[in-house]
Amino acid sequence: MKYGIFIGTCLSLIILQTTILPYSNVFSGIYDLLIPFVVFICIYLPLRESLPFVLILGLIMDNLSGSPFGLYLTFYFWLLVGVRWIITFLRVGNKFLLSLVAVVAVLIENILIIGTFSLSGSDWQLPADVIKNIALQFFWAMATAPLFIFCLLTLLKRFRIQLNGVATDP
Repeated sequence: MKYGIFIGTCLSLIILQTTILPYSNVFSGIYDLLIPFVVFICIYLPLRESLPFVLILGLIMDNLSGSPFGLYLTFYFWLLVGVRWIITFLRVGNKFLLSLVAVVAVLIENILIIGTFSLSGSDWQLPADVIKNIALQFFWAMATAPLFIFCLLTLLKRFRIQLNGVATDP
């Protein structure tokens, strides 16, 4: 049941992010919705269960997005490593800190994307509205990442799913 909910959530977010949100004016400039999900998976599942989710999710996003191949796979993998390292210092029961980790991950992903495209050639230039887009994604992440993590925890409580990861039960 636990894996069914995680796979269903993952596929729903991928479909939402790749087919619906790009054509909606209200959600223009929204961040990668899978970042809070990856943070959640990394914290509440053990490494042997979260690593396959993260790798498969990165491969799917690399195939569906127009970005250079390996960008999402690399970012999600290093996000897994970074979150695992951070939870040795932070108390993961604090939902505010989980949201803060997701927001910082959105900023790091934007830096990684800019760095990847800047390495693609000398004729590439930074778009004029890049700061506006990064700020918009930052504010979207501040507003929705806590809500998203809270909804995932509520969904798991509703179905009485016990998590045996690093964090305590929600």
